[in-house]
Amino acid sequence: MIEVKNLTVILGEKTILKDISLQVLPGESLVIAGPSGCGKSVFLKTVLGLMEPAGGEIFFEGKNLATMTPEEKLHLHQKIAMVFQNSALFDSMTVWENVGFSLLYHTFLPEEKIKERVKEALQAVGLRGIEEKMPEQLSGGMRKRVAIARALINQPKVLFYDEPTTGLDPVTSENITRLMLDIHSRYATTDITVTHDVKLAARIAQRIVLLNNGVIEETGTFEELARHSNNPLIRSYLEAFEQNS
Repeated sequence: MIEVKNLTVILGEKTILKDISLQVLPGESLVIAGPSGCGKSVFLKTVLGLMEPAGGEIFFEGKNLATMTPEEKLHLHQKIAMVFQNSALFDSMTVWENVGFSLLYHTFLPEEKIKERVKEALQAVGLRGIEEKMPEQLSGGMRKRVAIARALINQPKVLFYDEPTTGLDPVTSENITRLMLDIHSRYATTDITVTHDVKLAARIAQRIVLLNNGVIEETGTFEELARHSNNPLIRSYLEAFEQNS
């Protein structure tokens, strides 16, 4: 589905990612873990085409992102979606306008048809009857669900999550975790999640990639890393997981 070869990203004089190579299989739930500032979000933005790499190649379904035509990139963007860390809702728009944004401004679908799609997407994340509310009227958990509904509106093949539980209380974090698992199962999406939430990683990851100082230090399932890794960062994560379980 996605292949990254020798990816290097430099910001200013600092090398953020150093010669990273990684494959993401169709239908896989991959978690990229690591401490703050290790390059996790930069990796996501670069794979999404929001940042330019200094070197390396990114392939989607065998096609090089750098050499895609505008039409191919448009087709690709219809297959992928991003759930941002802060939800990134438009405060001046209603919930239905936020969720239906891409359809409102990038298709010729009639408004009533878009509203039907929005209602379906909101129901998929457990929200009903909030279409006319404004983002400021929603709790943090509801805002996150609206952001996920917006990501689902085009029925993407690939979902990117950037720190989906950051800033949420434990109960809300658990609910969002369950929702992510449900969506992955129901829609058979390929998921790439950036997080430092160990409990979330343990629950959703089919494979964990540990990113630290701009390089991949470890990779494996949660159970494999728990059994065999001597990496100090992995061990600290496991200790935190045990303390909070």
